[in-house]
Amino acid sequence: MKMKKEITEKEWELIEALRNFRNSKHNTSLQLELWIDQLVDELKEADKED
Repeated sequence: MKMKKEITEKEWELIEALRNFRNSKHNTSLQLELWIDQLVDELKEADKED
């Protein structure tokens, strides 16, 4: 069963960042981790506003 749901640009950005992080498992970047944390925080804040 396939479900379709539209995602926001910010959600797509988070998905891409997580994929990049997973692909860099042997050479992880602190900058990338911080960016992921920031995206998660922004999405949580956006949910609070809705």
